[in-house]
Amino acid sequence: MRILNKAGFVAIFLAATLLVQFSCVAALDSTVKDVMLIFLSDVIGLDLTKYDVAKVSYSYMFPPYFGGYVKEEHITLDLSSSSGDVSVMSTFVNGFIWVLVVYGPTNGTVIYTRQMATNALDEARIILRNYLSFAEKYGLGTSHVNQALTLLDKVSTAPPNFGMRTFNNITGFVPSNITADNMKLETTWTGAKWIYIEDAVEMPFKCLSIDFGGNQIVFSDTWNLFHVGGISKFSREEVLEIAWKAAKSYNLTVIGEGGTSIPVIPEWLDVPPEVTLNMVPGLFHRREIPDNFVNEGSAVRDPLALYPLWQVIFYFKKIGGMVGIAIGVWGDTGEIAYLTPYGYPGTPNINQTSPSETLPSMPENQNIPENNENPTLKYLPISIVAIIAIALVIITIVNRKNIIKKDAESR
Repeated sequence: MRILNKAGFVAIFLAATLLVQFSCVAALDSTVKDVMLIFLSDVIGLDLTKYDVAKVSYSYMFPPYFGGYVKEEHITLDLSSSSGDVSVMSTFVNGFIWVLVVYGPTNGTVIYTRQMATNALDEARIILRNYLSFAEKYGLGTSHVNQALTLLDKVSTAPPNFGMRTFNNITGFVPSNITADNMKLETTWTGAKWIYIEDAVEMPFKCLSIDFGGNQIVFSDTWNLFHVGGISKFSREEVLEIAWKAAKSYNLTVIGEGGTSIPVIPEWLDVPPEVTLNMVPGLFHRREIPDNFVNEGSAVRDPLALYPLWQVIFYFKKIGGMVGIAIGVWGDTGEIAYLTPYGYPGTPNINQTSPSETLPSMPENQNIPENNENPTLKYLPISIVAIIAIALVIITIVNRKNIIKKDAESR
């Protein structure tokens, strides 16, 4: 796998917004609460006249990964009724529903204003049609919603005994991948995601999704939140050349007895490098406490725009817990975004250092490994958030970096 796949990338960033590192707790913004309740009633179809709001919590922040000026709001509601309690959690970014989760009761049933569909396909249609009216009411763009409804016509319903736990025990989807114009529909057994595409590049951060897995409904729409800041100016071959030069310049060391650093030269494997292109928010890497792990380079980037970030992994013969070097290359400037060892949880005896100015001694005939076979070594990275672990290579690698650093310091 890639250090983490695209969905993975989107997930850790999403997870980071849900697990708020720093927020300003404040009096509840009635506008957000009102919009959330209207969404639950008009889009999801909950009969709120049958529920009492038992608990409300609200917080907001202006996170660094949104430039410090885009408002991110978090609100949770506990709704109680004689038929069972329902909890709702949501995150609004710049007024858009980044994510909204409805948790069904452990014991009891959800009270609707309508008859809920018996399968996810029909229920998704109902929700999208309701959302179309909701979006028009609040002045949101709706062209992607109409596209999403059209693509659903090509999806099938799973058999009744498909074996997955879902909200209200509805039947799921048949997994599929369907592309039309600038939209790709991916369905799993429990959910559907409509992803924006431009120049054949998928952009999971700009998407619409509905999922019914695990006795909950998860809704997200970031289609109108993000725009495209630019497409990669560099080809895959050019990125490989840039990344390979950077990989060879890396000062790789292991920690020896007494905490001393011992330089090592990797023995590169003749396996194809893994190359992926992600479209990421311009400031996704910024943290409350700067770690300076990602090099922003010379470009000025909009936090609500998506930019090309290539990810390349070159493999070498295992050294300690490391099996390769991971390199990030900005596709808009060709600059190195990050450079770090790549491995798996285990023996953190590698010390990470910054790139050297001079290349280490390498064989004269050392070339980029050819794409002549699949890598035989596939290792899972360390995930900074063990949930939907979205992940992005950067967040994963940063966590690995910190573990290695602490281990070295403790020796």
